[in-house]
Amino acid sequence: MSEIIELQDLTKTLAKPYIVTRSKLGTTTQLIEEQFVCSPTELKRLFDSIGEKILSFNPSKAGFQYLVSFTDGMHHENSSLDSLKERLEGSEKKTEKLILNWHIGHELDGIENEMTITVRISNPMNPLVMLQAALSDDHSDIDRLSFNDGAVSVAVNGATQNSAEEIFSIVQKWASACPKPESITGVNETIYKHHEKLSFLNYWVFPSLFIAVAFVFLKGLDQLSVQAYGFLAFGVFMLIRSAAQNVNRRLEWWCRISRKFSMFMITGGDSNQQNKIAARSKNGTIKAVASALLSFFINIAAGIALIYLTNS
Repeated sequence: MSEIIELQDLTKTLAKPYIVTRSKLGTTTQLIEEQFVCSPTELKRLFDSIGEKILSFNPSKAGFQYLVSFTDGMHHENSSLDSLKERLEGSEKKTEKLILNWHIGHELDGIENEMTITVRISNPMNPLVMLQAALSDDHSDIDRLSFNDGAVSVAVNGATQNSAEEIFSIVQKWASACPKPESITGVNETIYKHHEKLSFLNYWVFPSLFIAVAFVFLKGLDQLSVQAYGFLAFGVFMLIRSAAQNVNRRLEWWCRISRKFSMFMITGGDSNQQNKIAARSKNGTIKAVASALLSFFINIAAGIALIYLTNS
């Protein structure tokens, strides 16, 4: 793994998901949607795991290179992960994307075969960046973007299907073993999963219960009182629907905020960003939980009021 490949400049392969090699085998790609935090320690563990797999091919030559992209458009590339921590730990830059690239030559059926393994780790993508790439005249801009929102993509070129599956399994197990974001908890995941049901309660169930309560209450009044209280009930109903829409929008926003996280802990800027995101996520989780509980209890109270008036 120490000899740098001479067949081509590895830097050129870092920007593209697919490359042209002297292999007769194609490219297989898999997405790994795992939520985790990645530091130099975890990267070294992935490097060692894939290195062990590469050695099983008895490579005649091999090379490795990585590229770190920051949110300010700057990049850092090197061929040794050992220098990653000492060079970037004190930097204020925030990591946006990391690409790891292995390139080996080995014998396959008596013919030299080239194999490339590319692992892309990307933070959740900025929608404006995606739109800019989509509207760009250079179609390769889309290729340079990550395959998924905050996911890991693994592309293996020049390997059999079984070998590619083994490499995918290595990366999957690695991602599963990485530390999980502190901002992702069972509470906010549950609320996010069921926030549409809560929105349904707010927008449809509670107004329906209010209508039923108003009907039961108004039917026992005289005509003049019905007109007065009926107008008031209609006004309150409109306010309830508007308030429900507003609460539902905020609930969805709080759910999204509560699940925000950064996948990187490489630079000093990443550490600061982690602290800011954790604070915002905690705040979003508290508001989402409070909103969910309030919605639940209001609907329960409306149901109890309807039962009471019906039985009176």
